[in-house]
Amino acid sequence: MSSCPDPANNSAGFTLVELMVTVVVLSIVMLVAVPSFNSLVQGNRLTGQVNQFVAALNLAKAEAVKRNQAVLFCHSADELSCSEPPSGGWQGWIVGVAQARPNPGIQAGSVIASGMLLSERIQIISGNQITQSDGEVRFLPQGLVRNSDGAPLNSALRVCLNISDEIAIRDIGISSGGQVDVTNNTSTSCTLPPEVQ
Repeated sequence: MSSCPDPANNSAGFTLVELMVTVVVLSIVMLVAVPSFNSLVQGNRLTGQVNQFVAALNLAKAEAVKRNQAVLFCHSADELSCSEPPSGGWQGWIVGVAQARPNPGIQAGSVIASGMLLSERIQIISGNQITQSDGEVRFLPQGLVRNSDGAPLNSALRVCLNISDEIAIRDIGISSGGQVDVTNNTSTSCTLPPEVQ
């Protein structure tokens, strides 16, 4: 005679205790992982914005040399024309062929590249020399950097992003010789960047 399996001994699945332990472990992992992931995403946004500005500055320099004429990197609110940055910081930028001095801005229809801020949480502040130049950085055909009056420009753009309890800062230094570099800082506020020496 064959015996039938007992259905009570053949059950599969999770017990209530196993399920509760799994939920607790997942909750702990989420509490640790979510803030770290958020900081990672914000840090990547900051890096992306800085890379966008550095690439635009290098493009302006390269285009000035290639075209053998002055090219501007400047603040823009509409991606079509240069404008003075508002007190709250930059909204966007454009690269275009510069008008002959003393005229500010770019030649009509000469926009080479443009972009807007990648996040509303990012704030970009000009150094004093860029501010006095109405948000314009002029690259000469020799690759040199000048302000709107033709004087050597040594300044910086400060890119700030509030991450958790501190503000992550990247200073994009622009020297009159055409060099662009980036330094990292942290602070509790987004203030004017130091001028480049």
